[in-house]
Amino acid sequence: MSVLLETSLGDLVIDLEVDACPKTCENFLKLCKVYYYNLNAFFNVSKDFLAQAGDPTATGTGGESIWSYIASGSPSGTETPRYFEPEIRPKLKHTTKGTVSMAIAPALEGYKGGCGSQFFVTLADNIDYLDGKHAVFGHVVEGLDTLDKINEVYTDQDGRPFKDVRIRHVVILDDPFPDPPGLIQPPSSPTRPPDNSTRIAEDEDPLATLPEEEEEKIRREKAAAASALTLEMVGDLPFANVRPPENVLFVCKLNPVTRDEDLELIFSRFGVIMSCQVIRDKRTGDSLQYAFIEFDKREDAEQAYFKMQNVLVDDRRIWVDFSQSVAKLNTHWSNDIRRGPKSSQRSTGFGGRDDLEKTRRYRNEDDASRRHGGHYDMVFDVSGSHAQGRKRSRSRDKYEDRVTRRKRSRSPRGSSEEEPTRYHAHRCILAAASPFFHDMFSLPQDPAGAHKIPVIPMSETKSVLGVLLEFVYPIEAPHIQSLNDLVSVLGAAAKYDFAGVIARLRKLLVAPHFVEADPIRVYAIASRFELEEEARIASKYTLGVQILDAPLSEDLKYITAHSYHQLLVLHRRRVNAAIALLKASPDVKCMQCNGSTFSVYAIPKWWYQFEKMAKEELSVRPTSDVIFGMGFLAQVATASECQRCAGSILDSWKFLQELKKAIDNLPATI
Repeated sequence: MSVLLETSLGDLVIDLEVDACPKTCENFLKLCKVYYYNLNAFFNVSKDFLAQAGDPTATGTGGESIWSYIASGSPSGTETPRYFEPEIRPKLKHTTKGTVSMAIAPALEGYKGGCGSQFFVTLADNIDYLDGKHAVFGHVVEGLDTLDKINEVYTDQDGRPFKDVRIRHVVILDDPFPDPPGLIQPPSSPTRPPDNSTRIAEDEDPLATLPEEEEEKIRREKAAAASALTLEMVGDLPFANVRPPENVLFVCKLNPVTRDEDLELIFSRFGVIMSCQVIRDKRTGDSLQYAFIEFDKREDAEQAYFKMQNVLVDDRRIWVDFSQSVAKLNTHWSNDIRRGPKSSQRSTGFGGRDDLEKTRRYRNEDDASRRHGGHYDMVFDVSGSHAQGRKRSRSRDKYEDRVTRRKRSRSPRGSSEEEPTRYHAHRCILAAASPFFHDMFSLPQDPAGAHKIPVIPMSETKSVLGVLLEFVYPIEAPHIQSLNDLVSVLGAAAKYDFAGVIARLRKLLVAPHFVEADPIRVYAIASRFELEEEARIASKYTLGVQILDAPLSEDLKYITAHSYHQLLVLHRRRVNAAIALLKASPDVKCMQCNGSTFSVYAIPKWWYQFEKMAKEELSVRPTSDVIFGMGFLAQVATASECQRCAGSILDSWKFLQELKKAIDNLPATI
């Protein structure tokens, strides 16, 4: 009787010992029939020892027998033991590589231990240590080379492979057993792994490279996105994700004598025209022989595009295309493209026309010229009045408004400052630290301003930008005293792609003075910025905190429900596993509770009190820090109302330390 396991590293054919172990073989075959093992991972691989699978949770604590599986899905709710009695046969031993055995689970929570669904395959010969402890029920007859591949996988300190090794499919070659009552075979095999693995997927190649064409496409898309953000900062784009309007036509090859009114009259037969503008020279006001025509509806613009192509206007055949320019949006700085251009009382027109506006390289170029003598002398121009956490505004009016407010400084000042804070910075350092600034400085510069130091308006507060630059420069790192400061600097570093700064802030985020004081907030920050390793570290410290009663943090607003659910699941599983370990040892005795000669075999009274109080504490904080402290044990001894139980607790200190170690060894991270 054979079963074929199709794994991600190859196939395994297992011959079952049906005659010697009928119940074990029946359990294994029926679990295979209901696709129980499909997409299960080999969660424990020990080189030259064994490879263990059969736990859907991949934790080593899950799994059940086929009879328990059927009962759990039955509407009658019949209670069936999770495990069954192991069939250990002395003649079946772990003498050859490829021996298949059922893992035997210990007794927990008053339930009898035994065999469920977990099994393992030996990876070497003569493993006598397992004889008599686990039930052999089969042997691998084909696929020993697959076992060699499994034996060579890289694993972590717990034996879990870094790259998942999974059972992709199970084929039953021969099944001599009838189906148990209530067994229903699913219509199809599962398509998603049952565990929540964060390892390298079994079908993923971490060293694989994309074709050169795809890599070039991705590189160009990233470069375009970076360039768009750069153009937004220097004022050439109103916002990075801007798209050209679909109702504006670009008309070129015009006759110099063609006026706005002429074009508007010609194109108005296709629909309502919102604006028609012939672009003129900024000094002389002469026509540059191209224009932009904005229709009220996109359909009207499409009709004009098809009908007016190569039409003769003032003895010139014009060329019509859809506009790719967003210059019209530069008269106002807003992400809301539905807003019309903002009227400016200071506008005096340009090129002899009141409805034209001079193109500016920077958003506040004119205002800054009046304030600073007509030229910039700094690289970064930061408004000192930005409030911490204030949303970024692209409006010139709001920018000027904020500059006039009282600014917030890192050090106390005697009087309020109204001028923007200015930071000098070296291009070479910024370009080396950030691909974002590297792309920015590679853009063509205005020759007329070559002798001037370029100025970049920044939306960050001066305190955040100052700390960020201190991290970037090769000097001693600044001291960050609060998580508020760290979040602000981390957000700015992520925005401008300072990888080195992010790496240093990640280490600082899980520093003891932060993660021990407020682990829930540290977890929220790590989840918000997708810092998986820091989130795992913080999740361990949250075990000492009662999550649902902890004060709400603003950072929790920015994480997903999935991240918060992971934390709740970790606490619940840890609570259940820790409470399940609270079992008294036969060596725990009390001279008064058991009699001076230990003639009465009963659990001491202090243990009942300890178990009751420990369950209450673990259900809130599933760690061993409190329940094994001397203060807690003293309360237990007092509550037992037995004069000798205090001494019994001290005599049982070795057992308590072993119990503490077992609780500490439970999974402690998401």
